[in-house]
Amino acid sequence: MKLGYWTIRGLAEPIRALLAYVEADYEEVTYDCGDAPDFDRSCWMDVKFTLGLEFPNLPYLMDGDVKLTQTVAIMHYLSNKYGLAPKEFSAHAHCDMLDHVAIDMTNMGVRLFYSSKEAFEAGKDGLVTNVKAFIKQFSTSLGSKTYFAGDDITGTDFLVFETIDKYTVLEPTIIEHDNIKDWMKRIRDLPTLQKYFSDPSGTRSWPLNNKMAAFK
Repeated sequence: MKLGYWTIRGLAEPIRALLAYVEADYEEVTYDCGDAPDFDRSCWMDVKFTLGLEFPNLPYLMDGDVKLTQTVAIMHYLSNKYGLAPKEFSAHAHCDMLDHVAIDMTNMGVRLFYSSKEAFEAGKDGLVTNVKAFIKQFSTSLGSKTYFAGDDITGTDFLVFETIDKYTVLEPTIIEHDNIKDWMKRIRDLPTLQKYFSDPSGTRSWPLNNKMAAFK
């Protein structure tokens, strides 16, 4: 199994967390963007249409005959493969919704992070305010449950975790709800994720965004 992405956390980090949790054996294929001013992406563009991907993009996952792009699609595939999909139909639909909300929340930041430094500074406070509103909604959705689908962890937990966690780099006090804090600690304390969270050379130490971003 191969996972391909830039040498950043970005959209691939929840996939990496899920794979670490299930202790999957896979190959990390990384692509390094060039430095300013050109930010050369030929390392990816030169191979983008040669890998047999139906919709070439990053991240991608290759698992035997299965070749996928798009973060949510990859998360859903791995969740089903490793028994991390919600068991009840209604919970499955609810988690699907949360997955897409998490991507909306991510994209809200991406638009600002990849703008000019001046635009980023001007829009940072507004972004933090909007993210806090999203986190409040996630807090309400989680309620008193152990995980978003109930007692069992699912792929959604990894996607929402990374979505919220990356914003703590922007603003360390952005999480204002105890149930979200407790849920994130619960995930950090999972035995199979100890190396993932503590390895100083692991992907968690990589930049959030690519080299051309105003906020990395």
